[in-house]
Amino acid sequence: MNLIGKIATATVALVAVLVVTGQAYDRMGPEARRREVRDKVGGVPERILKLQSIEKVEPPSIDGAVAIALKAAEEAARPLIDTTFHKGKHLIVPDDFKTIQSAIDAAQSGDIVVVKPGTYFELIVMKDGVKLISDSTKGGDEPVAVEGARLKLPRRTLRTIIDGSKSKTTRRGMIDFDAGLGRNTIVDGFTLQNLPKQNHHIPGHAHGLNVRGASPVIMNCYVRNNGSTGIGNHVVYTDQESPISKRDFRWANMKHRAEGVIYNNIIRGNLGLGIGCNHFSAPHILGNEVFENDDSELGDKPSPGMGAKHGAAPTTIGNIVHDNPGGGILCGVGESQGTHGVDRPTHPTVMKNVLYQNGKLRPAISSGGGGSKEMPVRFVGNFVYDTDYLGIGLQKGAVGIIEENIVLGTEGPGIAVNGSTALKLNRNKVKGAKGPGFVITDGAKVVEMVGNAADSNSGPRFLLRPGSTIASPDE
Repeated sequence: MNLIGKIATATVALVAVLVVTGQAYDRMGPEARRREVRDKVGGVPERILKLQSIEKVEPPSIDGAVAIALKAAEEAARPLIDTTFHKGKHLIVPDDFKTIQSAIDAAQSGDIVVVKPGTYFELIVMKDGVKLISDSTKGGDEPVAVEGARLKLPRRTLRTIIDGSKSKTTRRGMIDFDAGLGRNTIVDGFTLQNLPKQNHHIPGHAHGLNVRGASPVIMNCYVRNNGSTGIGNHVVYTDQESPISKRDFRWANMKHRAEGVIYNNIIRGNLGLGIGCNHFSAPHILGNEVFENDDSELGDKPSPGMGAKHGAAPTTIGNIVHDNPGGGILCGVGESQGTHGVDRPTHPTVMKNVLYQNGKLRPAISSGGGGSKEMPVRFVGNFVYDTDYLGIGLQKGAVGIIEENIVLGTEGPGIAVNGSTALKLNRNKVKGAKGPGFVITDGAKVVEMVGNAADSNSGPRFLLRPGSTIASPDE
C-alpha cells in the first residue's frame, strides 16, 4: 500500500475512533460530562479518582442521624457504668440531712445519697465511691422533654436543682471531684446552674463541674447557665501545687488520671465550652447534647461546644452538638507551659456525633495540630449538617484519620486536609458544599484515599493543590 493509501486508511480508522469516543461521551450524559471536566480541573490523578465513588449521596435526616448517634452512645456507655456497686445505706436529703454536703460527708463508699425535689444553694465536693442521685419516686424516672433540646432527661433532673447563685467566685465548681475518685463515684440526675461568672481562659478558674484527676460517672444532668465551662476535665500532676511556670507537664509526672464517663447530659448556655478536655484527660463523652454555649463576652472568639488540647484523648461518641457560635468539636495543641511541656499529642476519637449550625467562625469538627502516626486524631462516622464554615478538617500539621463521615450543606469545602497528614481519607460522603467536596492543600499529604463520594457541590469533587500529595495504592 502506498503512502496515500496508508494515510487514507489511518484517517478512516481515526474517524471511527472519534465517532465511537463521541458516542461514548454522549452516552455519559451532562452530569457525567460535568464531573469529568471538574475532575480534570481538580488536579487529582486519574489512578486516585478511579478509587473514589460516583454514588449519589443520600444523607439521613437529622432525626435519623440522632437515633444512630444515641444508640452508639448507649452501647458504648453500658460496659463503663457499674449498676451493682452501690448496695450500702441510703442517706436522704433533707429528711436525714439538711444539706447535700453533710450527707456526702457522712456517707461511706457504696452508700447512696438521695436528694428530694427542691433547690439547694450549695457547692458540692464528692467522695469516692458515693452515689449522689435525685429522688426517683412519683414518676421521677419518666423521660421528659427539655425546652429547646432534642434529648430527654428524667423528670427528677428538672425538679432537683443545685444552684450557685448565692456563692462567690472561687476555684470551686458546682460539683468538685477530689483527685483519685473512680467510676464508682456517680452523680445522677440534677440541674446544675448559676456558677458565678469568671474567665475560664485564666489559670485557676472553676468549671461548672470540676473533674480534676478524677474519673467519675456524670449522667442525666442538666448543666446550664454557669459562668464558666460546663464540664472541665484535667489530670493532676505530682507537682500540682507548683506555679504553672515551674511545673512538669510530661506524661510521666501525672499522678491522677481523668477518665470519667459523661453520659446523657444536656450542657447548655454556659460561659465557656460545653465540655472541655485538657492535660491528658481521656473521658468517655457519650450521648450528650451540647448547645448554646457562648463566651464571646470575654472578648475573644467564642469557644467551641467541645474542645480538647494539651495531650487530651477523649472518646467522644454519639453526642448532639449544635448552635455553639465558636464551632462544634475542635482539638488543638495548646499553648506551651511549664519547664517541661506536654509530651504526647492531643488525639481524640470523635465518632458518630451529630453536628449542625455551629457558627461561622470555626469548623464543625477539626484538629488544629495534634495527632501522630502512632496516636492519630480519629474522625469517624460523624454527621455534619448546615455549617457556615468548613465541615471537617485537619489543619496546622495535624495527623489523623477521616473515615465514613457524612457532610451536608457547608458554606466552604466539605472536608479539607490543610498542611496536615491524613493517614486515611476513606469512604466519606459530601453533598451540597458551596465549594469543592474535598480539598487537599498547603503541603498536605494523604496516605490512603478510597471510596469517597462528592455530590452536588460547587467546584470539583476533589481539589488537589500543587505541593500536596496523595499516595498511590501501591506506594
